[in-house]
Amino acid sequence: MLFSCILSSTSSEISDYEYQGSDPCEFIDDLSFDSNSANASITWQTDLGPRLPGSNASQNLRTSIIENLSDWTFEESSHQRENFTLTNLVGTFSPLNSTGQNVVFVAHYDSRYMAERDENESMRDKPIDGANDGGSGVAVLIELGKIIPQMNLNHDVTLFFSDAEDQGIPGGGYPLTWSYGAYAWVENLTESYKENISAYIVIDMIGDKYLDFTKVTDTSNQLWETIVPITAALGMMEEETDCNGEYGIEIFNPNRTRGVIDDHVPAHEAGIPAINFIDINYGEDAERWGGYWHTHEDTADKVSAESLGLIGNILEIGLKSSAWTLEPSQVNNVELDNNPTINSDSNLDYSTQKNIEKSRAVGYISIIIVSFILVLILMADISLKL
Repeated sequence: MLFSCILSSTSSEISDYEYQGSDPCEFIDDLSFDSNSANASITWQTDLGPRLPGSNASQNLRTSIIENLSDWTFEESSHQRENFTLTNLVGTFSPLNSTGQNVVFVAHYDSRYMAERDENESMRDKPIDGANDGGSGVAVLIELGKIIPQMNLNHDVTLFFSDAEDQGIPGGGYPLTWSYGAYAWVENLTESYKENISAYIVIDMIGDKYLDFTKVTDTSNQLWETIVPITAALGMMEEETDCNGEYGIEIFNPNRTRGVIDDHVPAHEAGIPAINFIDINYGEDAERWGGYWHTHEDTADKVSAESLGLIGNILEIGLKSSAWTLEPSQVNNVELDNNPTINSDSNLDYSTQKNIEKSRAVGYISIIIVSFILVLILMADISLKL
């Protein structure tokens, strides 16, 4: 991922729909995410060696993910970028009663090809372990994938393991050389598939023992709003009480926004509601984009099972509480109630409903324009008669 020099005070609004959700505390005592198993995955991943695009380690990791998540349907897609071939791995779980809405979780599984920030200059051209930057997100998604089939969800879930997120040129610049895999995936989506994505949630560098999250740029405010009650319930917000009525500690601060270029950007640019959980202060008292980031100190011992568990619990509660299931906005509900000829929309699939809403908007605008023109014609006619 890359630091963005452009910081905005607010994130872009993408969707005209509201998330429904229910009280997170109803699910706090029924969590099954296995943080210790996730933590064990970190060591296993780093023992594979650098997970560079096209490497044996990369292939072995994808094979293991597929074998561990046998209830999922997987598809691999390869894409040529610069001087290498990247391979994305996408898993889909679609229950029989699915509404068609799709919650997408994203983690890059590649590790960085160089350690440009390492103190030892002679080691800077060698690939890093990527325990946190690469390994942590994958570990959480694997464990989440194990428990999702038992959640009785009524919508699709996609696990997107992106390749070549971290192969960018140091210093950034344009055209971007980061997030190649995410761009390739988004560019190949159909419009109907994109419209069915209710949430696109990236997790990256989330295993640090000293977690520090904020909102990031190029994301959906509406989607961030669903995170606040969940993190508060888990005691991750300093000025909010958890489910036991006790004030939490500051792990997530929704009042701050940091500039980050990562796998959420391609989705955001395509009009998909996206957010990104990323801790850019890697290590105790680390500065932004400092500490162990892009060094040979990004090793398994720096990753915390507790931190992996917190992120896993956020995602588990979000799914169980339907936090990322969309419902029509209050305005649209009023329109439906006042027009019985349109009530059948509730029986249509999500994509069709969105298309209908777009058609209505175009129709209303057309009526206004035609009415305005008629008024002008009438006024001109009156002027001529006078």
